[in-house]
Amino acid sequence: MEIDPHTLQQILQRIHQQMRCPQCGKRVPVDFSSVRVVADSAMILQLKCDLCDAYIVLHASLNGVEHAGAQPYNEDITANASTSLELSKDELSMLRKGLSESGGSFEELFVKYGASGSSAS
Repeated sequence: MEIDPHTLQQILQRIHQQMRCPQCGKRVPVDFSSVRVVADSAMILQLKCDLCDAYIVLHASLNGVEHAGAQPYNEDITANASTSLELSKDELSMLRKGLSESGGSFEELFVKYGASGSSAS
C-alpha cells in the first residue's frame, strides 16, 4: 500500500493523540522517524518515552486508511511538490538520517542543515 505524506502525517497524529507510555502514563512522542515498517495492512513503529526511557514497539493496523483523508493526487500548477516528491535511494537515506538526527522534526532539520546550506551560497 502506498501512503502519501499527508495521510501518513494524519495517522501519526492520531497515534500521538492516543499513545501513552505503558510504564509511566506520559504521552509518547510519535513522528516520521518512529516508523520502521509499512506493509499493506499494518505499520510498525518504535517509540521511546522521554520521561522513563522505555522503548515501545507498536503495531498499527492500516485497515480503513484508504478512506482516511487525502484525495487522489492530480498534478496541476498549484500542486504541493511534497505530494509527488521523488528521491534516489541515496537521497532518501540521507533524508531519513537527517530526520532521525533531528528527532523527526523537519523544523530542526531545516535549522541544522539550512544554516550551513544558506551560508555556502
